[in-house]
Amino acid sequence: MRVAVIGSGIGGLLSACLLEEKGFSVDVYEKLPYAGGRFTNISYRGFELSTGALHMVPHGNKGALAKALKKVNADVEIVEPKPEGMFRIKNRNYTVNELPELFSLRDKLSLLRILAELKYGRGGDESFKEWLRKRSKNELFYRIANSFAGWSLSIGIEEISSREYIRITKNVNKLRGPGIPIGGCKAIIDSLLDIVENVFLRKKVDRIIVENGKAIGIEVNGQRKFYDIVVSDVGPKETLKLAGEENFPRSYVSSIRNLKEAEGIKVQIASKKPILEFGGVLFTPEAERVAGLNEVTSVDETIAPKGYHLIQAHAPLKSSDVEREISLVLKDLNNIIKDFKKNCEILLIQVFRKKYPVNRVKQGTSLKFETPIKNLYIVGDGVKASGYMETEGIAKRVLELVEVIS
Repeated sequence: MRVAVIGSGIGGLLSACLLEEKGFSVDVYEKLPYAGGRFTNISYRGFELSTGALHMVPHGNKGALAKALKKVNADVEIVEPKPEGMFRIKNRNYTVNELPELFSLRDKLSLLRILAELKYGRGGDESFKEWLRKRSKNELFYRIANSFAGWSLSIGIEEISSREYIRITKNVNKLRGPGIPIGGCKAIIDSLLDIVENVFLRKKVDRIIVENGKAIGIEVNGQRKFYDIVVSDVGPKETLKLAGEENFPRSYVSSIRNLKEAEGIKVQIASKKPILEFGGVLFTPEAERVAGLNEVTSVDETIAPKGYHLIQAHAPLKSSDVEREISLVLKDLNNIIKDFKKNCEILLIQVFRKKYPVNRVKQGTSLKFETPIKNLYIVGDGVKASGYMETEGIAKRVLELVEVIS
């Protein structure tokens, strides 16, 4: 069977490789001159700057992405840093196990109950902020939870259900993480490009051809190309446009139009000295905007020129006033990093919003990879599996899709 994959992001390339491994004939179409989308690197002055994603895999060698990469024998090394994460509070870094030191005996008891529910509970439809408020009034609890959500999902705890937050924390407890791919995001993309046979760059798909409720191919540069299956990695909204809204039920069109994106700001920073001195995530609960930072060069020196370090900071975008949001992020960085102006240089500030968001759909939104059109499927950050963060959610859904198709 012949398959057309639209878009060469991590979801599209994983789908192509796994389907080829199952014996399908696959063609990948990408409108940009490079593969990877928001999950690759741009070389700049010897630094490997990511185009969107952080140079991290949420669950390292134990997660769905690593599982998918192993299935197709992708040649990529993922190193798991120690510690995995720390929290900057009152100018000191705390490991997860050290956090109870910050609380009174009463709050420590509340913390134990909360941790037990995160491990064994289920949660519900209420926001995680509401869930947490019922269990403690301590503002630091909210800030710690919020920094994790902001870094991992680009949303606040008021935007995610307690059910989804608890599912995510259960996977963190089970699968651990994160891991750093040696060579950055591009190392994973390049490993997949070495496997998939046909990737056509600068080939924008103009239309998904639908006849009698079934996807039968695509149109590229005025040419009709026929396929048995079409897999879209360009997001639910763009897929709707390519296939024609008139071909979908009104209820489905309405549900796609109402999807909300997760938006954010990333700052990529150069330093001649190590700032964090460990390769995991530094969560920043006391910051106004920045949710966390990482220093991948503590694990992978190839990401920066010799003698330099690369730090990545991430913050959810909380308003449409982008200039103000950036100013708040920069203010945070000056507070978090000692002698920031003296020791650091900003290489790139990226704003991800509207048609180029952090995630095309906020975490916890339930959207299937099947569509009402037969043989048309969606992969990528718009249809992540519940309980799985970022690329892990993408990979998990791709693995499920391949099982359905094959």
